[in-house]
Amino acid sequence: MRVLWALLLGAGMLLIFGPRAAGRPRKLSDSTKNFDARHLAISLGAGVFGAAIALVIVGVPMVALLAGTLSGSAPTWVREASRNRLLESTRSAWPEAIEMLSGAVRAGETLIAAINVVATRGPEALRPVFDAVVSDQRVSGDLQGALNRVLIPLADTTADQVLATLGLIHRVGGREAGRVLRTFAGFLRDDLALRREVQARQSWTKVAARVAIASPWLVVLLVSARPEGRAAYSTGGGAVMLFVGAVVTIIGYRVMVMTGRIAEPKRVGIRAESPEILAAA
Repeated sequence: MRVLWALLLGAGMLLIFGPRAAGRPRKLSDSTKNFDARHLAISLGAGVFGAAIALVIVGVPMVALLAGTLSGSAPTWVREASRNRLLESTRSAWPEAIEMLSGAVRAGETLIAAINVVATRGPEALRPVFDAVVSDQRVSGDLQGALNRVLIPLADTTADQVLATLGLIHRVGGREAGRVLRTFAGFLRDDLALRREVQARQSWTKVAARVAIASPWLVVLLVSARPEGRAAYSTGGGAVMLFVGAVVTIIGYRVMVMTGRIAEPKRVGIRAESPEILAAA
């Protein structure tokens, strides 16, 4: 009965605090808020649900505890993966947006008019960003401040480079603005192609490492499903062995992630008018 209540509690938390309707548009700035009460409730519900299922199937408390910890961490992994996909789609759209800015500036438009062109006809992923810049500039009359307030909270190095470039063009101007933007778009495309090539080469290595990490735990589950294995893992020595194995697995996984991580360039071009804007970065 206690296991049933645990299952119901976990399922109820997932249903109440789970993902909202798909009609709400996602924003990159929203995805940077990694921990809040709702996310904590989802993680707790997933952890309770996973631990209860493991306890029903395996019947070993330590295995149930490890399964609950793993399932409780799953929402954080899913959220991080979703943020990375959103960041990647946004980065992929920057070269096209910069080329549209270059074309508009070379056609004789002002910089704010060129930004408005991207806000209305640019890449779908970046239209809200440029639309926010246009709206802020109309209210404040300060384009540099609008760029700071919109692009800095994105916490993206590409957005920082765009901020620095547009800020320089806004302050200096000149006939070469269109050519500078076009060259900048070419640099972004080359950098994006290089990152994709590195990620493609690393993908098989990451998959192999994850399979190597998961394989021993599949064996543990198969062994603990038998009465002899269940009795062995239920002892103090079995619990210690499972705990040490979990610690070693976590350390190995973190080393694999750190080794395969692509280094992010340092953020540049941060110009703000107040400490509050810098704090948002």
